[in-house]
Amino acid sequence: MTSSAKKMQWNAADYAANSTVQQSWARELIARLKLRGNEHVLDVGCGDGKVTAEIARAVPHGTVTGIDASAEMLKFAKKMFPAAKVPNLKFKASDARKIEFKEKFDVVFSNAALHWVDDHEAFLRGVSAALKPGGRLVVS
Repeated sequence: MTSSAKKMQWNAADYAANSTVQQSWARELIARLKLRGNEHVLDVGCGDGKVTAEIARAVPHGTVTGIDASAEMLKFAKKMFPAAKVPNLKFKASDARKIEFKEKFDVVFSNAALHWVDDHEAFLRGVSAALKPGGRLVVS
């Protein structure tokens, strides 16, 4: 997220109730991933976590990490999708321009979030480092 987006106060419950269009786009994108069920996926800009949880259900033998710069969104996501409910899912506070994972993910996924990122080169450098060899970036 941009520095101005970090300062923005999100109402996560309102977003969750009014983001069916974004969820629909994400479902189309998830369907095209043709996941085997054991992938390790990073969801950049996970927001309220509902799309991230759908990905986690699609990879029952894999893991999914959702990152977002909004503390409000992450608090909501963790409450709605706790580890007891979705054990292969975790959420982490992180700026999309400062992704710090090293060769950990088979897929980096981002849906309707990159318009908040003001430095796409930094985002792409972080994604490149986070992907395992042969991994893929999928965005909409």
